Amino acid sequence: MEKLIIKETKHSPLVILDHITGACEVKGSSFLDNAHEFYTPLISWIRDYAKKPKGDIKILFELNYINTSSQRMLFDFLKELNLLHKGGSKVHVDWLYDENDYDLRDVGEDLLSFMDFSYKIIEKVS
Repeated sequence: MEKLIIKETKHSPLVILDHITGACEVKGSSFLDNAHEFYTPLISWIRDYAKKPKGDIKILFELNYINTSSQRMLFDFLKELNLLHKGGSKVHVDWLYDENDYDLRDVGEDLLSFMDFSYKIIEKVS
């Protein structure tokens, strides 16, 4: 198991998934032509981590845009986190959105409302 790092591009977010510290982040924009291709390694990483969890997982989502296909894949990623939580690991998500970006706030609320782990929706005030 290795730390997963995917560099941010114009169309894809920065991703850091750290199996040692449990600190993870997804930051930037996600408007991908092939969201499945981008998010599949994240889902695989969580599945591998779930085989031998090392502790709590805390994920920070700080997206400034996410398209529909990315939302679908992100939901699949969150479902894997939910399975990890149901397996006994503590999972927490902080979903940050820019001040007055109620669309992105609503996306976070919609996606996370189906999950059993703890989460916070946090407005970034400038």
